Formats: sequence, structure tokens, C-alpha cells
Amino acid sequence: MKNFWLLFFFMMQVARSFAQGEIDDERKIYFRNEKTFEFKLNSNGWGLNYRFAKRIDAAKKFMYDGDMNIMKHPKETKQYGLYSNSTRFVYGKLNYVVNFRTSIGRQREFFRKFDRGGVAIRVFGLVGATVAALKPIYYQVINAAGETDEIKFDLNLPNFYIIGLAPVYKGISEIKFVPGAFAKVGASFEFSKKDNKVRAIEAGFCFDAYPKKIEIMATEDNYAFFPTVYVSFRFGRVVSGYHLKEVDEGTPIVE
Repeated sequence: MKNFWLLFFFMMQVARSFAQGEIDDERKIYFRNEKTFEFKLNSNGWGLNYRFAKRIDAAKKFMYDGDMNIMKHPKETKQYGLYSNSTRFVYGKLNYVVNFRTSIGRQREFFRKFDRGGVAIRVFGLVGATVAALKPIYYQVINAAGETDEIKFDLNLPNFYIIGLAPVYKGISEIKFVPGAFAKVGASFEFSKKDNKVRAIEAGFCFDAYPKKIEIMATEDNYAFFPTVYVSFRFGRVVSGYHLKEVDEGTPIVE
């Protein structure tokens, strides 16, 4: 978690350095629709995002969001087995877990950038559905006959019998899905020097809720509720909009 916040403050400094000191003579685009992508680091993993923001007025947008996130358990610790050819693995991990989210929401821009030295500040909220996909993990082990075998984790299996993990496709036919609900709030700091481009640092809080515990580890410390914080870099473009000059003159031009 300490590294997570250090990264957040580093990214904010990067945004400030990109957004300093140039006079902007480019015509500003208002009433804009945006398509953006995002790479993010969560407090329990990492993820990707796609967003379409449709204008309501100059300050507000309606948003459609799609997420994919790799979920990790806070007690995951990688280690090696005792065999010379062993590879790293998380002892006791039962499933790889990826969650997929779809949501809708609204965004409001509280501060608009009027020059290249500015940063636009936006806040947003979304609600929607989430589904967690659980794929069983198979371990490569040395069995009682001294032969290599591929099995699921067993609490009675000492870690020194484990060589490493089986190929990731092992167990793919056994994937299970757990649906749930999802909410997200956050703020973005948009600093692009081009008005038809989007470059932003985003940070926020997410909450996923499932009807049962999501089994990541072979422990009682699995959870059905996942509050997480995240920081991300968002990039994309304006796909349509009106320049302020044309709006004032009553002859809007769609980009």
C-alpha cells in the first residue's frame, strides 16, 4: 500500500510538469464526447478500463464504463520450492480471479483548463454490475511415487513437494462466475496540451460486493466485499465537439 501511494504522488507530479508554462492559442473544444482508455493500479491488483463520455452540457457528461481487473489476496507471498528446478508460486492460492465490470454514471467538471498551463479537474460517480471469473490453479508436484503430477492445491500438501505452477490453461474448462454489484467514485486531473486529446491522472475508490466469498486463497480470510483504491493514467481523444467560437456565433462545427 505504501508503494501504491508513492506512485500516486509521483504521477501527480508528472501531470503538473506536463501542464506548465505555455500560452495556448488553440481553439477550445466544448460540449465534447470522449473515448478513453486507462491503465490502473489497484490496492489489490491492476486493471484496464474503457470509457465513453457523452456530453450533457459544457460541464457534465454521462459515462459508460467497462473494466477488467486482476484481483489479488493481501496474503499472497511468492516463494520457491526446495527442488533446484522449482519456479515461484503462491503457496495456498486456489484460483486466479479476474473481475469484469460494466457501469454507467455522471461526470462533472469543476475547473476547466483555459491554457496549456492548466489542469482540468473532474469528479465522477458510477454504479453497475460486476462478475468475478475464478479459474482453478493447478500445481506441478512430486507425488508419492516420485513422479511429476499436476493437481489442485491441498492443505495437506507440504510446499516442498511443489515444483511450481502448471500451465495457465490447465483448468480453464472449470472456470466459475460469481455476479455482483459495483460502485466507483473518483476524480481526474486532465493535463493534455492538445484540446482534442485526453491525458489524465485519475484516482478513486471502488466497492465490489458479491453474494458469497470469492475464494482466492485456501484460508478463511476470503471476502465477499472488496473496497479498493486505485490510481491510473487515462488517455484518449475527443470524438466530437463544438468550438467555443462557433457556438458563440451560432454556427457549430462538429469535429
